[in-house]
Amino acid sequence: MPQNSPGTLTASQAADLAAYIQQAGKAIANAKPAAASTTGPPAAFSATGNLNQLMRGVMFPNSNIIFTVQTNDPAEKKKAGDAANAGGGFNWSAWGSDLYSGWEIVDYAAIALAESAPLMLTPGRRCENGKPVPVNDADWIRFTKEMAEVGKAAYRASQTRSQEKVSDISGDVADACMHCHQVFRDKIRRGRTAADPSGKELRCTKD
Repeated sequence: MPQNSPGTLTASQAADLAAYIQQAGKAIANAKPAAASTTGPPAAFSATGNLNQLMRGVMFPNSNIIFTVQTNDPAEKKKAGDAANAGGGFNWSAWGSDLYSGWEIVDYAAIALAESAPLMLTPGRRCENGKPVPVNDADWIRFTKEMAEVGKAAYRASQTRSQEKVSDISGDVADACMHCHQVFRDKIRRGRTAADPSGKELRCTKD
């Protein structure tokens, strides 16, 4: 060192350079495992929609698919024209019927309930009225867990391919929805005012 004039460094300069290279090498070696590590905490995702949108976009349609099993056997073959004669609009219970079997659709609906329930606990999500979703409230956490568990139970019932068993568990799905609604949503009577006839202002609160 240097390449264009080897041997011109003094012994002291050469020692300093060697020490610097060693220190730099150790720093790089220590930094690489941390940069390549994949065992850290998962990335936090922010909420995109409000709670009402989450309910109507995920929970509502998938719950209805499970409720539909009460009156429609998923094992029955779809008749020609069924989808076209579903009332002229999009039919939640008929989605994907050209691609998946009826029982597969019930499977996917149950999985959607179980897997998406934790989205109710996403920090920063807002209720339809703009109030923060009470993600730290003990009842809210309990109802969220109840929905996740009932989704898992619905999936296990669907795996039996028994219309009766899924019909039975659909009552538990309805109860899980109702338990949360009674505390955090259905306050229309006591919350109705001239300015807010729907009572939505009290949603996401327990008062």
